[in-house]
Amino acid sequence: MTTALRVPAIVLWLTALWVALWAEISWGNVVAGLLVASFVVLVTRLDRSSLEPTYFRPHWALYYTLVFLWKLIQSNLKLAWEIVTPTLHTHTAILAVPMRGGSEAIVNLVANSITLTPGTMTVDIHSEGDLDGDGALDEVVLYIHGMYTADVDAVRHDVLRLEELALRAFGTPEDYERAHLDLVAHQKRWDEARGRSARAQQEDEE
Repeated sequence: MTTALRVPAIVLWLTALWVALWAEISWGNVVAGLLVASFVVLVTRLDRSSLEPTYFRPHWALYYTLVFLWKLIQSNLKLAWEIVTPTLHTHTAILAVPMRGGSEAIVNLVANSITLTPGTMTVDIHSEGDLDGDGALDEVVLYIHGMYTADVDAVRHDVLRLEELALRAFGTPEDYERAHLDLVAHQKRWDEARGRSARAQQEDEE
């Protein structure tokens, strides 16, 4: 998306969020959303990273949305079951998840997606900024509070998978490729850890 289209796109996106929050499509909600979105854009300082051109791949953006909605449904059902059953299955913790990063927009997309999913919340984002001048964040760590963190690697894998999809939809090919390799490497380490755990459990039973 070019810089000239960025601000109108932000206004339209904020307007859509406003209408969605009211859960009613009406002229009044649309006009009010446009006014609120315009005010937010006017009073918010948009930095260089917010206005720089980005990639947009519609089919992968749609796929990202569908995956996010599925995660949203799963989390809501899990929390609903937790409420109606007497036994607690929660295991809360705050996890640090290193990310490939890409751009501030990608990091914010992933962080907000996590926060919008019931049972998880992004509590902090640590970033070192663009140290080498390539326009990408060089070191990003998300600190995530989760209600179901008995399997830490599973939570981290879900976050890395979400980042990979976000980069595939909106990031550069180079950032996506690095994120994909990170995800594959994490999957391999996770499989090895589960294999060792299974063997240890089998030895204890014997």
